[in-house]
Amino acid sequence: MMYGPMASRDRKDAILLTVFASLIWGTSFPGTKWGLDFIGNDVLFLWLRFVVATAITLAVVLVLRKLSVAIFRNPIIWLIGAFNAAGFIMQYVGLTITTASKTALLVDINVVAVAIISYLALRERLGRSQVFGVVIGMVGVFFLTLNKDFVFDPDQLIGDVIVYAAGWSWAFFIILNKKMLAKHNGVEISSAAITTCMVWLTIPTVFLLATGGGDFSIEPLGWVSIVYLGIFCTSVATLLWALGLEGVSGTESATIMLIEVVTALILAIGLLGESMSLAAAFGGALVMLAIFLVAGTGAGEKEPIKSV
Repeated sequence: MMYGPMASRDRKDAILLTVFASLIWGTSFPGTKWGLDFIGNDVLFLWLRFVVATAITLAVVLVLRKLSVAIFRNPIIWLIGAFNAAGFIMQYVGLTITTASKTALLVDINVVAVAIISYLALRERLGRSQVFGVVIGMVGVFFLTLNKDFVFDPDQLIGDVIVYAAGWSWAFFIILNKKMLAKHNGVEISSAAITTCMVWLTIPTVFLLATGGGDFSIEPLGWVSIVYLGIFCTSVATLLWALGLEGVSGTESATIMLIEVVTALILAIGLLGESMSLAAAFGGALVMLAIFLVAGTGAGEKEPIKSV
C-alpha cells in the first residue's frame, strides 16, 4: 500500500521495524508511571522528555537527509503537534491517578475512536466487523472502570476518564497524520510532529515555572526516566514506526501495534505490581478484541494509491 511519496520497503523488514517500535512503546506506560515517583511536576517531566526527543530526532533525520523544513509551514502539522501535546498531558495527568495497565488499554482504544470519527466526519464506510468492534470497545471501556465489586472505582475513575480522553486526542492526531501522507513521508511527519509537540508543551511549562505553580524537583532516577522515554519511547520508536509504514499498510501497522498493549500489561503487572479486578480484566479483553476487529479490517482507510 502506497501513500503519496512514501518509499517502498521490504515487507519483512517493515514488519520487524513495526514490531520493535511497538515493543518499545509498550514500555512507555510503566516507564512513565515509574518516573512520576521521582519528578515533582508531570508537565515538566513531559516537556523534558520531548526536549530530549526533539534533539535526537532532528539529529537523526538530518543524518538521514529526511528533514523537511517546508512541512513546518503547513498549519496542519502544528495542529498535529497540538493534539499530540494534549494527548500526552492528559496521559501524564491521568497516570498520577490510575494504573499504567488500564492507561495502555484506554489510550489504545484510539483505533476505535478513529473509526468513529472517520465515519461521522469523513463519511468513510464501516464494515460489520468494524461496527461490532466499536460496540464491544465501548462496552470494554465501561468494564475497565469497574472495581472488584462491579461498581465504578472512585479512586481511579477520574484518571480513567482523563486517559480515555487522551486516546480521543490521538485519534484526531492519527487522522491528520493520514492527511499529511499525501505530501510528506512518515519520517518527515513524525519528526515534525515531535518538534511541534515540544513547542506546544513549552507554553504550559513556562507558565508553571513563571508562576511557581508546582514542585519542580527531579531526583536522579527521574532523569533516567526522562532520557529513556525521550530517546527510546519517543524518538527511536517513532522513527522505527515511520520507517515501517513504508512497507506495510496503516491497517497492518495498527494491528501489529497490539503488541504495545500486551507489553505494557506484562510490565505493569510484573514490575510495578499492578493488578486488575475481574471486571477490568474482562473489559481489557474486550478492548483488545475491539482494537483487533477495527484495525484488522481497515478502519478509516481509503482505497490504497497503487504504485505504477
